[in-house]
Amino acid sequence: MLVIFVLLVIFVFTFKTLSVYIKKIRTGDPNESNLTYWMFSYDFKSNNKNWVPEDKKLLARKRNRNFLVFILYLIAFGIFLLLNSFTAHILDFIVTPKFTYPV
Repeated sequence: MLVIFVLLVIFVFTFKTLSVYIKKIRTGDPNESNLTYWMFSYDFKSNNKNWVPEDKKLLARKRNRNFLVFILYLIAFGIFLLLNSFTAHILDFIVTPKFTYPV
């Protein structure tokens, strides 16, 4: 249970740090803001009807940002799993007098 608690603290700290970093970096996309930091760059709808190819550097920055957002989603899923496991351990500790790890 201690290992899960430590992992949960590490994941939450990493999630906070990564979300602040993603909010801080800018790729140059006009649709980007502090409220949309969790969205992938291809989630934004283009305003113009004609397709215009984007700069290679902008595409590379968007790709790097999308990778960081993907890592943020993985960490959020890990926090969800760890929190569920931690809750199961706490409930098992409350219900049974001798603590055992659920399988």
